[in-house]
Amino acid sequence: MKNALKILILTLIFVSCKKETNTELTESNFNLKKDYTELTNKMNEVDTIKVWMNLSQCTFQAIEKLTITRKNDSIKIQPEYAESMVVGTEFKKSHPIIISANDEKWKFNEFLKRNKNRLVSDSLKYGQLQITLNNEKLNFFTNGLGDSGKFLIDYCNTMKNIMPKSDYHIYAGTEIIGETELITE
Repeated sequence: MKNALKILILTLIFVSCKKETNTELTESNFNLKKDYTELTNKMNEVDTIKVWMNLSQCTFQAIEKLTITRKNDSIKIQPEYAESMVVGTEFKKSHPIIISANDEKWKFNEFLKRNKNRLVSDSLKYGQLQITLNNEKLNFFTNGLGDSGKFLIDYCNTMKNIMPKSDYHIYAGTEIIGETELITE
């Protein structure tokens, strides 16, 4: 009888401690070429989107990499930065940024919509901005130094919204008034 009681108690403990885990991952429905302007809205937990931005202008050289993932209703952005274009340069990681999937502060989707005319999806060359998901790539190109400057200003102002203390978005705070006028704060 004592053994039966012990077995019953152990069985109850074992059954109550068993966790039901649902390890089933959802399948990605994100199509980079079609859905890139809804990047933060349409991606799901199995998507890892990488953004590569060439911040170089004239004698300044820098690259920023963003790794964007989603968990539930949050978007995690892991920025990395290198102040060199030399292959093998070590990237410095910043603290990850966690924002709501419905966040209105970052406005990266709007940045991509504003610059859709720069998109060349089938190019083998690297654009000034490249977005990748698995083996899909989108490249955004600029045409000349002035166009590159406008694109950099737009990108840096967008990024400064989620990284206000960033030392490497040096073009942020510059506003484009007309075709030839720039105002710096």
